[in-house]
Amino acid sequence: ERLARNMAVLPFVQIPRVHWAWTRERVNVQDYVVGIAGHDLDLLDAAGLDRRLLARRGAQAVLKMIVEDGFFHADPHPGNVFYLPDNRLAFIDFGMVGHLSMRRRQQLLKLLLGLVQREPQTVVDVLLDWTRDGQSVSVERLESDIEAFLEQYHGIPLAELSLGRMLVDVTAILRENHLALPADLALLIKAFITLEGLGRGLDPNFNMAGEALPLLQQVVRARYRPRAMA
Repeated sequence: ERLARNMAVLPFVQIPRVHWAWTRERVNVQDYVVGIAGHDLDLLDAAGLDRRLLARRGAQAVLKMIVEDGFFHADPHPGNVFYLPDNRLAFIDFGMVGHLSMRRRQQLLKLLLGLVQREPQTVVDVLLDWTRDGQSVSVERLESDIEAFLEQYHGIPLAELSLGRMLVDVTAILRENHLALPADLALLIKAFITLEGLGRGLDPNFNMAGEALPLLQQVVRARYRPRAMA
């Protein structure tokens, strides 16, 4: 129900309604979703659905959950996503959800922007924020590792970036520097990788980084409006 309220501003997203009159401790009765399951991609073309539009809309929904709301579906595998007429999407099975505090969302926002815009110092700043709980860290080595990592992507078009892959690589760099990834972010990265794979399954040219950049910039701008600053 919380996700349904959050997603209400996106008319192309459906969340099943809970029928409380028949719901008990052991049974959760919800709307039955009629659509094409996420793993039945061959049926999309026959149904006249637009794969590229579905991929973009899925990305919009997921980025809103993560970046704006801080409350997201944490197990969005193809069996939990349905494609509906008029190029709409439905998410089901909310047995696993992720929560991100406002502070963590701001850090994630900086990290994603740093990755997409290839800004090593921004990425390092976020990783250092994550490790200020007693963990010892060689700042010099971490900075060197991140600079070398982002240098791989120098000159590569935005459309060819995989945000999921980049997040996995950043996690590996943390591990190599004997640093732990905050627990709430491990769930998010898993969900992010699954969703990016879902988008590329719909459209091989799907570009999560390109979809994310305008929203990330919009959220950053919103943080610096006079009312938000006050």
